[in-house]
Amino acid sequence: MSLWAKPAVTPPAERPRLLMRAGDKPMLKMRIEHPDMRKLAGRLHYFASFPLDKLQAWDAPDAAFVLEANALLYALNDDEEAGRKAKALAMTAVTRKFNSNYQDISREIGRLMLAGAVVYDWCYELFDEQERSHMIAHFKRLAGLLECGYPPDHEGAFVGHTSEWMLMRDLIGTGIAIYEEDPEMYDLAAGRFFAEFVPARNFFYPSGWHHQGDNYGSFRYQCELFATLLFAKMGHDGVFDPSQEKVGYQWLYSRRPDGKLLRDGDTDNPLYEENRYIKLFPLVYLMAGNYYNNGYFLDQQLREHPDMPDFYVFHAFLFHDPALQRKPLRELPLTRYFAEPAGIMVARTGWDEGIDKQSSTVVAEMKIGMYQYNNHQHLDAGSFQIYYKGYLAIDSGIYKGSSGKYHSPHNKYYFKRTIAHNAMLVHDPDELKRHPFITDGGLMWPNVNDGGQRWPNNGRPAKHLEQLLGGEFQRGKVLAHAYGPDEAAPAFSYLKGDITAAYSQKVSKHTRSFVFLNLQKQGVPAVLIVYDDIVSVQPEFVKTWLLHSIEEPAVAGRRTVIARTEDGYGGELAVDTLLPEQAVIGKVGGPGQEFAVGGTNYANDAAGFVEQGSWRIEVRPEQASREDRFLHAIQIKDHDGSEAPAAVRVDCGNMTGVYVQDWVVMFSCSGGLIGGTVHMEVPDSAGPLNMLVTDLQDGVWQVNQEQELPSSDTEQLNGTLIQTNNGTLHLQGVNGGIRLTRMGENQGA
Repeated sequence: MSLWAKPAVTPPAERPRLLMRAGDKPMLKMRIEHPDMRKLAGRLHYFASFPLDKLQAWDAPDAAFVLEANALLYALNDDEEAGRKAKALAMTAVTRKFNSNYQDISREIGRLMLAGAVVYDWCYELFDEQERSHMIAHFKRLAGLLECGYPPDHEGAFVGHTSEWMLMRDLIGTGIAIYEEDPEMYDLAAGRFFAEFVPARNFFYPSGWHHQGDNYGSFRYQCELFATLLFAKMGHDGVFDPSQEKVGYQWLYSRRPDGKLLRDGDTDNPLYEENRYIKLFPLVYLMAGNYYNNGYFLDQQLREHPDMPDFYVFHAFLFHDPALQRKPLRELPLTRYFAEPAGIMVARTGWDEGIDKQSSTVVAEMKIGMYQYNNHQHLDAGSFQIYYKGYLAIDSGIYKGSSGKYHSPHNKYYFKRTIAHNAMLVHDPDELKRHPFITDGGLMWPNVNDGGQRWPNNGRPAKHLEQLLGGEFQRGKVLAHAYGPDEAAPAFSYLKGDITAAYSQKVSKHTRSFVFLNLQKQGVPAVLIVYDDIVSVQPEFVKTWLLHSIEEPAVAGRRTVIARTEDGYGGELAVDTLLPEQAVIGKVGGPGQEFAVGGTNYANDAAGFVEQGSWRIEVRPEQASREDRFLHAIQIKDHDGSEAPAAVRVDCGNMTGVYVQDWVVMFSCSGGLIGGTVHMEVPDSAGPLNMLVTDLQDGVWQVNQEQELPSSDTEQLNGTLIQTNNGTLHLQGVNGGIRLTRMGENQGA
C-alpha cells in the first residue's frame, strides 16, 4: 500500500523507542521517587499489582492501565514478573471483540492498541516470534475497526475524529512498536500525518487559536501534542511548527473570573454548570507546558488538575518533569492578538485564579475569523463576547442533551448559525433557492434561512490544506489591529476586519471594527465600541445587529440595558445605539422563543443550563437601504452602580465615532483609509480627553490645535509629529478641536 509517500522520519533501530528510550531510564527512575510524583507513582503501583483474574470486576482498573504499569516496572526495574504479567495480559487483551458501530468506540480501541504496543516494545525480548505475529495480527484487526479506516484514509486532515487519537497516537504509536516486523502501519499512518496533517496544522498554529473551539479544540490540541511527543521521544523534535505552543494561550485568555470560559464552537456538557471551575482535558497543559517549558501552562495545569485522573496517570508520569518552574498568569499582557489566519483579539482588565464572581476583571473577545473549517466551528465571523461580573454578551445555545447534540435541529439550525451569535444578519428571502441543503457527517439536511453566514462547501469540511486555501472556505480578512500605548496593560485594543466573504452573494461589503477601552475605573471598568459598514446587493434585504443575553434586556429609547443579577453575579451592559439614525430595537426571547429562527423555536432538553441564554436584541434600520451603518457603544459596569452617561455620536466630515467616558473614538464612515487633512471637533468635556483615530493611511501625521485655548494640554500637541500604529493615532490630553495632517501630502487637501 502506498497511498502517501514513505515518511522520511522512521523509528530508530533500538528498543525501547515508543514513548521512552534507553537513555530516559535513569531520569524516570529518579522521577518515580520525586515527592511531587508520589500520587502518580502510587497509582501506577496499584495498577501494576492488580490481579488479572479480577479485571472483570465493576471497580477494576482498565486493562490498559494494568498493561502500561507492569510494562513500566519491567522497563525501569528489570522486574521480570511484571513484564510477564504485562505480556500475558497483552496477548489476551488484543483479542477483545468490539462493536465498531458503537459511538466513539474508536477511542477505547485505540487506547488498548497503544497500551498493547507499549508492552510489545518495552517487553520485546519476552515475546517469541509466533507471539509477536499474534500481536501484530490483532493490532491490524483492531486498526480495521477504527473510524478512520485502515488504511487511515477516512475524513479530512483538519477536523473529524480522525484528527483525534486514532492517527496521531494510536496508529503511529503502534506502528512505531512493530516497525521492524511489519512497517506497513507506521508507513501508512505517518505517511498521511506528514503529507496532510502537519501542513494543515502548521497553517493555523501561527494564529495561536484552534478553530474547533474551547471543547473540541482543546481535545484535538491534546492529540496533536501527543504526536509531537511521540516523535520527540523517538528522537525527532519539532515535527510541527514551534508555533504549536501558542495555541495553549487561547484558553488562558478566554478564562473568565468565575472559572468558566468564553464559549467557542460546540461546547460540551458539563462545562457550564454554575460554581464549577472548568478543566480542560488533563494532558493539554501538562504536555504543552513540559515540551515547550512554558511556566504559564504548568501553572494552569496545577490549577486545573492537582490530581490526575487514572486514564492519564501513565502518560502524565512519562511527560511531566517536576523540576520545571511555573510562572504566574499576572505576568502576561492583558491583550493578546491571535493573528492570521484567525484574526481574533481578547482584551482583559486583569487576571484571576479560581472562582470569583465579583472580580473586577472584564474579558472581551473580538473575532474576525478568517477561515471556516466547519465540523464543530460555528458561523460566527465578526462576533464578540463580554464578561464582567457575569456572562453579559453571550454565545447563545448549548451543545448538550439529546435534542442539542451534533445532528440535532438545535445544533444545525440555531446553535451553529450566525443568529446565535453577536453578529450581523442580512435577510435575503430567496437564499434557500440557491442553498437548499447542507451536508455534514454523511447526512444531508434541508437548510433554514436565519439571515446569517453561508456554509462553505455546503457544510462539508475541507479535506486538505489546498482545498481550504481554494477560496471557498475563506470568510474574512483582518484589515488592522493595534493596542497600546502600554503593551502590557493597553488602554485601547483595536481590531478591524472585512467579513464580506462570510456571507453569500447577498452582501457586497461588510467591515466591522472593534475598540475595547480599559478605563481603569471602578464601577465602569471598560467600554466596547462596535462599528459596522454593510452593503447588501438589494436595498430590501433587511440588516439586523444582534446582541444575546441570559436575562431579559430592558430597552428604553436608544439605550438597552443587559444585566446579570442572578446566581451571585452583578454586571451590566449599557448599550447605546448611535447608528442607524432611525433605529428600531426589538427584543426576542422568553419561554418558547429562546432559540427562534423564522418563527420556529429550535429548543433543546437542557433547559437548566442558563449559559445557553434566553434573549437577544435585534437592531434594524427603520428604512431598508443598500448601505447601512451601525454604531454601538457598550459601557461595561456594575449593576448596582449609578446610571452610565449616554454615549454621544461624533461626526467629522468623512469620519464618525463616539464620545464616551472621556474618550473620543473615530472611524472612517465608509471603512476606507483616510489621508490628507482631518478636522476633529471634540465635544465639550470636564477635562482633557483621550482620542483614538482609526482608519488613517499609515505614515507620519502632524497634530495641530484648531483654536487657541487659554490653557490646555492640547497646546503640548501642537505641531507634534506622530507615526500611525496600523492606521491608528492615539492622542492624550485633547481639549478642543484638532487638525490632523498626513505629512508629504497636499496639506490643503
